[in-house]
Amino acid sequence: MEKYLSLAVFILLFSCSKDEDETFDPNEPKLYTLPVVVHVIHSGQAIGDSINISEDRIKEQIESLNNDFRRKTGTLGENNSALSDDSYIQFKLAESDPDGNPTTGITRINFLKNKPNNTDDIQANWLYKLGYWDPENYINIWVYGGFRPKENLGYATLPTADLDGLREEIQVNSDGIMINTHHFGKSTIDTEANLGRTLTHEMGHFLGLLHIWGKEESEHCMDFDDFVEDTSPVTGPIFECDEIPLSCIGEPAPVKNYMNLLKDECMNTFTQGQIKRMRFVLENSPRRKNLMHSNTISR
Repeated sequence: MEKYLSLAVFILLFSCSKDEDETFDPNEPKLYTLPVVVHVIHSGQAIGDSINISEDRIKEQIESLNNDFRRKTGTLGENNSALSDDSYIQFKLAESDPDGNPTTGITRINFLKNKPNNTDDIQANWLYKLGYWDPENYINIWVYGGFRPKENLGYATLPTADLDGLREEIQVNSDGIMINTHHFGKSTIDTEANLGRTLTHEMGHFLGLLHIWGKEESEHCMDFDDFVEDTSPVTGPIFECDEIPLSCIGEPAPVKNYMNLLKDECMNTFTQGQIKRMRFVLENSPRRKNLMHSNTISR
């Protein structure tokens, strides 16, 4: 009797040692947690002032990003679309820097003191020289204060993967995401892109998604494709969220999809096909697949 009682106590203690919020369902996809480093590019302001944004705002942006990718109930990322789902992809600020030292996952670079030579209008040509951590272990995000609001919301490099529409060679430099400071996280600027969804959109690109209209806009249906079956084809971006027009094949257009260009308060959907594509990239693409095994965060 004592043997069975001891065994029961052992099992109880073991089961209670798990995270109380963690659930184990063999039918659910594996949860991927990816490390992020945010490089804040400023021009000498104090932390929290103007474009040298605060740590709280950065953390709030990462939380918003996770809400969107995890389709979290009670947040802007919640939706009731039968085509959507939880992506089981989430993000976390790095806890260890490239030298193995503790970090907040945030770097701050004064552009005026560290301006690279031969800067031009294509930030991807030089922005990485201000701060760039190993892209096999970190998702580099540059928050750049060199733009006015609405001037350039952001961009991301596409991955290398055996999927239609993606690049065939590995991005040599500047592999990551750039976000205009004014559109990073929640802000009070007078724009429809002030709730942090620019990063959600660009992270979609970073993980292999194209715009819902494909490679480029066209006057004719089906000229281009985003190579995702459950995003009904359209000829270009749809800017109004109050009406749902018909797509090229007579189905409701994917207006509220994160890969549309819509105001932040309306976007709330990744489709199951888009999620499948992003997870394929994470499991198979050079660099991207290494992010899941990076030792720069606790999981």
